[in-house]
Amino acid sequence: MPLVRIDLPDTTSAEQRRAIGDAVHAGLVEGLAMPADDRFQVLRASPAASFSFDPHFMGGTRRSPVFLEVLLVRGYSTEVKRATFAAVARHLEAAGVRPDDVFLALHENGGEDWYVGRAGDADEDRPGDEP
Repeated sequence: MPLVRIDLPDTTSAEQRRAIGDAVHAGLVEGLAMPADDRFQVLRASPAASFSFDPHFMGGTRRSPVFLEVLLVRGYSTEVKRATFAAVARHLEAAGVRPDDVFLALHENGGEDWYVGRAGDADEDRPGDEP
């Protein structure tokens, strides 16, 4: 149950925003093997002038980056994270986002750091807890 924040320029059409949200979700479902109905996203559109980035960081050619932050419960291996990066980038490319414009960071914490409403009140129901 990752929490996903997607920042993109407000010049991005509503249709493209939906496609980006769908692509990110599809990449996470594929890469993390999470259930398809675990979708929690915040898409934030900001004025293009508020974005500051190095267009050539690490040899890239960024033009209109999409910044992604994914908060998830720790426990995924490096291999799974790399597969997730590749899956998200591939799905975003199919949605019209250039791979060089994808900037994705995963943030991990423990199941004890989450509250998901009354369903999560019982300690045994916290995300990431062992069955």
